[in-house]
Amino acid sequence: MQTVNQSGRPKDLEKRARILQAAKAIFLKSGYHGTSMNQIAQEAGVTKLTVYNHFQDKANLFICAITQTCEETLNPKQFELDASVDFYQALFIVCSRALQIIYSPEALKLEHVLFELAAEQSPLAEQFFDASHTRLQNQLAAFFQKAAELGFIQADDSIYQTELLLTLLLGVRHHKVLLRIIAVPNAQELEHIIKDAIHLFLLKYRN
Repeated sequence: MQTVNQSGRPKDLEKRARILQAAKAIFLKSGYHGTSMNQIAQEAGVTKLTVYNHFQDKANLFICAITQTCEETLNPKQFELDASVDFYQALFIVCSRALQIIYSPEALKLEHVLFELAAEQSPLAEQFFDASHTRLQNQLAAFFQKAAELGFIQADDSIYQTELLLTLLLGVRHHKVLLRIIAVPNAQELEHIIKDAIHLFLLKYRN
């Protein structure tokens, strides 16, 4: 006798988790259009009907998979700040964590999926961007807002401060990485990049 699925039951939650894990792996490997609900169902060990029961369609499953990935990766606690810290060191750590996320193999693969969606003007591109890039931007902006409140830096539009720092950290180099013209910077190169970016940023904003 077949068990009827009801949202929230342990077996349903386990199936949902398996489906999301399978979806993340296949979307990364094959892109959005190269992935089918059949493939995801087979990888997750469930029926295609079960996948549809949980996620309605491929677009919704894609956004759920991206959102979960970003929630797991972009933990707000990574960017917390208090009055007792050495601000330069705290900012260095924040920059290091941001670049670690941006240059992770999964993030680079997801960027290419984003290009695929943007090229065809899919509404999924904006949803993807909000779940990933905007989430990181907002966490960094909260860090700068707190830094200004604590007197470490001059107050300004925290979103602008975030965009400025990311521009200093990434620049044209990041486009070359995404286009596979150059490799991801190594640890020594990243340290140099971060120090230069912080130096220029603090020339404008240090109190």
